[in-house]
Amino acid sequence: MGQSETEDVVINDRYALRGLIASGAMAEVFLAQDVRLGREVAVKVFRPDRANDPKAIERFRREARAAAGLSHPNLVTVYDWGVDQGQAFLVTQYVAGSDLRRVIRQRGVLPEREALHLAADIAAGLDVAHRHGIVHRDVKPRNVLVDENGNALLADFGIAAPSEDIAGEDAVYGTALYVSPEQAQGLAVDGRADLYSLGALLYELLTGSPPFAGETTAEVAAQHINATVVAPRQIRPGLSDAAERAVLRALEKDPARRFRDAAEMRQALLAAAAPGDSTVRDRVDQTRRMPVIGVRRSFAVPHVSRRLAVSAAAALVLAMIALPLLAGAHQASVPDIAGQSVADAQAAVAAAGLTLAVDEQATEDTPAGVVVSQDPAAGSHVGSGATIHALVSSGLTVPDLGGRQCAEARAELEQAGWSVKPVRWRVANVADFGKVVGQDPPAGAAVPRKGEISVQVAGPVRPC
Repeated sequence: MGQSETEDVVINDRYALRGLIASGAMAEVFLAQDVRLGREVAVKVFRPDRANDPKAIERFRREARAAAGLSHPNLVTVYDWGVDQGQAFLVTQYVAGSDLRRVIRQRGVLPEREALHLAADIAAGLDVAHRHGIVHRDVKPRNVLVDENGNALLADFGIAAPSEDIAGEDAVYGTALYVSPEQAQGLAVDGRADLYSLGALLYELLTGSPPFAGETTAEVAAQHINATVVAPRQIRPGLSDAAERAVLRALEKDPARRFRDAAEMRQALLAAAAPGDSTVRDRVDQTRRMPVIGVRRSFAVPHVSRRLAVSAAAALVLAMIALPLLAGAHQASVPDIAGQSVADAQAAVAAAGLTLAVDEQATEDTPAGVVVSQDPAAGSHVGSGATIHALVSSGLTVPDLGGRQCAEARAELEQAGWSVKPVRWRVANVADFGKVVGQDPPAGAAVPRKGEISVQVAGPVRPC
């Protein structure tokens, strides 16, 4: 829904939608007005085409349940959730600002202290979640919001769960670029898995790229499990030793070698940001830091002599002239890679002096190995060497034919490029005659391209 389409939409007779904030594969997020309390909120609305997906609905419910009992300045507050006219929704605190992925895209590598403070904010939020027994399991830039004052707030507890509930197949979920080794292997995880993901996120803030990249999700996950990370100071020599130690400790393969908990990691990050000065660390804890782009900054200016002040002002003018020129000299234009194969996208990105990071997701209409979308967008200007994130199709999602009249489903799918082959009928009640009661490949499976779906039909009737 666009801006004009949302003006008259009210969810649950309470949340009046005002405009689209973000859009994803599973849901759209809108700025809304809570008409009862008179405050702005963010409303995540489940996409209608996912309304019958029980796993997705469960994710909504899990996000609401996991975050409901958490309250902290560095966590996005969940206010409400429910289903209105068959459409699931989740209501959260509205954060005026941007997500951290967009900040990275706009600004590239961040100043060391700012990166450390943002990571310390995230660690503070994780500490609260972990003390409530909740492991986030998907700490990444897109799930971190940065408000107008430069504070980081952790969001999206959609795949979070109590640590004792996380093992086996469920434990694999997450984002490959930031996933911990134990999570990539489907092992049981605890809060230290989130610390690894935070370390990977901080690595990107400080160096411009995640610690590992590859052409497929499996390739990246394997590197998290087995490969040795390049030390940050090999990429950015000016980093402090303390900052590098904090990152590398968080990225230890063995959870026992990482920080004991989020509180310990936060203290290490703050200490690295203000080495040897406890008063500065205390003050940083109570006040806010450099805000994101677009927010006015104010600085405390110490008393200086008139001559020194004039010299500093002349220097400032020169810097204001020179910095944009220098920044422009190290900018690169992002190529358009949507619709390309991974190999072609890799070549185009490399030719532009940039790095490609790939994540995979099954799609409804894009064959396997083809780029579905990219971030940042084509034509954007980013710092030389920056990472371009590409969402690549892992294959097409097989449609669900269960319960549909075979003849009707067959005609519709063949028009869309699939073929339906009835293989046998199965004894069933008269009311179900002619309906599909089984299919191969199963609904939701990922296949490289559109092909044949074998179906079983309720009978005895002649197959469609």
